[in-house]
Amino acid sequence: MREISLLLLLICLAPLSTKAQKFEFNGEFLLFREAKTKQPVLIINDSFAYKGNAMKKIAFKHTDYLDKLQEYVYFNIGTKTYLVHKGCGPVLEYRNDSIVRINDNYLQRNQFDAVHFVFNNEIYFYGGYGLFTTKNILTKYNFKTKDWVEIQTYGEKAQDPRSGANSYIKGENLYVFGGGAKDINEITNTKLLDNKVWLLHLPTMKWKCIGEYNEEPMKVDILNSFKDSKNIFLQSGQYFLEIDYLTNKIYTYERTYFPNVLSSYIEGKTLYGVYRVESKTFFKFGDITEFRGKLRNSSVFISPLGDNNIFIFTISISILALVILLFFFRKKIKLIIKPFKGITYSNQKQSFLYKGKPILIFEEQEKKVLFYLLNNINQYISLNELNQLFENSNQPETISATVKRREQTIIRLLIKISKITGIDEKELLMEQKNSEDKRLKKIQLLPNLLKKV
Repeated sequence: MREISLLLLLICLAPLSTKAQKFEFNGEFLLFREAKTKQPVLIINDSFAYKGNAMKKIAFKHTDYLDKLQEYVYFNIGTKTYLVHKGCGPVLEYRNDSIVRINDNYLQRNQFDAVHFVFNNEIYFYGGYGLFTTKNILTKYNFKTKDWVEIQTYGEKAQDPRSGANSYIKGENLYVFGGGAKDINEITNTKLLDNKVWLLHLPTMKWKCIGEYNEEPMKVDILNSFKDSKNIFLQSGQYFLEIDYLTNKIYTYERTYFPNVLSSYIEGKTLYGVYRVESKTFFKFGDITEFRGKLRNSSVFISPLGDNNIFIFTISISILALVILLFFFRKKIKLIIKPFKGITYSNQKQSFLYKGKPILIFEEQEKKVLFYLLNNINQYISLNELNQLFENSNQPETISATVKRREQTIIRLLIKISKITGIDEKELLMEQKNSEDKRLKKIQLLPNLLKKV
């Protein structure tokens, strides 16, 4: 088992770069790009500092600061690097391989998961969450007074409060889309916002809604995101999305391997990041193109207001016409239903079959998942129920490690079933929220795909 785990780790790491050496470490960390030298800096456990592609250890010197460094986000302005607390308030400067606090603000804890950006060499936070509310405020750090001020914004419509939104700067405009807000009807939940795209013209601070973004490619669980001067990159467990906002296109690629990216930034075509595979955490860098596999599809990202409404109306009419046809011709349709062409399990051969031939590519963990789904074929099951299939009594591990192995196994299983049957991966699994705890997902493999013979 140990040899298999090491082999999996090597396979996952190999595509990142043959030039860079892996730097492995343990503990909490902060990764950022130093503006002056353009080199990566990694600070571990607020005690040790490493710099450059080779991660050479340097002296870690600093004045007092609030909270842990892993709770800070970095900004490059000219040749200076600033660290600002994620909840807003304290501001630090990374200067001559030392950290210096440059203001006396307390921990505001008011704008976690805000949109962070730099415009005209000034640091801004928009939106975020704190003090039990989701915000739609815009705040700016004043380098002269060393304090934060709220900026008045205008517009025909009030911008929705939001946290966890995507954003980018194009010219003098800030574009904001996605994210969520507190659900006032169920305050423990986050309500996802609609697909409208908002533009803030920064010289005049005027908001306006400019269109709607294409939601379909983004209906995946986003694990990590990063951006450069013309792209936003989003990673899910299965896909790699690239939003080119200069050409207004979104591209979906099939990911070729699945390391868990904890923190990253991109410079040119090189992606610098901290990754976790199994229980190992390490720094690595490599070509961004190596993250994406085969191009799956591309489409327009933002459509002007009204275009989507026409499209939805057309689709709705088409669906209604199809339902009417199905109702009147339902008896004839039953006569031409094709025979079962899914995956079967033969008790006699003790093997999974497709078109009568044994399937040899399933691993033992994948077979366990299939057997469990086979025995619960007509009902939804909680994802947490599958954890028992991945627990190892001889080698106890954390619940997060078990969940990670469960997710990777399901992803690999769906990829294999898709290749065997020709059915799109997103059509293989149906999901619904747990009625008791809506944060938990319940799944069901399509009933017409799997059966015993």
